[in-house]
Amino acid sequence: MASDFHTHNTAIGIPALISSPVPLPGKLASLEIHPWYLPEIFDRKFLPADGLLQNFAALGEIGLDKIRGPQTGIQQQYFHSLLALATDCRKPVVIHCVKAFQELFAALKHFPDVKIMFHGFNSSAEMLDELWKRNFTVSFSLSATGKPALMNKIIRAAGAFGFESDNDPANDVCEILDRMKNTLNITDIERLTDQHFADFMEI
Repeated sequence: MASDFHTHNTAIGIPALISSPVPLPGKLASLEIHPWYLPEIFDRKFLPADGLLQNFAALGEIGLDKIRGPQTGIQQQYFHSLLALATDCRKPVVIHCVKAFQELFAALKHFPDVKIMFHGFNSSAEMLDELWKRNFTVSFSLSATGKPALMNKIIRAAGAFGFESDNDPANDVCEILDRMKNTLNITDIERLTDQHFADFMEI
């Protein structure tokens, strides 16, 4: 069965990691603290209460965005604090990153044990290689499937990958996988992505 690596659709009928601000009993939920909606100042009261993350399968999406949200320095303070929380709770992390790769890599040096999924990847083939080199699981958005330079990398994937619907229920992961199976001639792409999903979630 196909796996949706990142979605906001709480009613989804396939295995999925659902980004949510509240726990979702019986589902794999990821505690979303999106960089767009962080306060303009750093305030520890905005961080999750002790024990809350234990009710989730993962943390995220969290991250850094130079286009939207508070200034980068504030985002970095929250990001470091949240990565520390994920480390303490031994939870995998879903990353949102826009034009802040160097800041992302610098932060993650301090948290080598955190398992990372990069959600909605739509950058260059060279950056994809860099993420795989760092053992990231990479989740592709629908728009990324239209980039041959990225999709051709999947044929000889050097790391874990999958696909996501994100916040648009019309982005059907099953349809994306069927398209990739035909376009890339990878007959077992669903099995591969299911295994990558299970490995990331440790299920």
